[in-house]
Amino acid sequence: MLDLDYDEDSSADADANFVLIEGGHIAEVQATAEGATYDEEGLLRLLRLARIGCDRIFAAQAEAVAK
Repeated sequence: MLDLDYDEDSSADADANFVLIEGGHIAEVQATAEGATYDEEGLLRLLRLARIGCDRIFAAQAEAVAK
């Protein structure tokens, strides 16, 4: 899931938003510790998850346009 619903989002320890552009470029990152702090590896894990999700979205968009 790339976008949590309200209940999940409001109880999360961190709030992170990533704007990624096809090809691996980062347009924007906003990450805030809410309930608990996180380390660099935690931030990198979030970025990797965002990349996986965005790659799937980009692939679905390309498939839809090709039809």
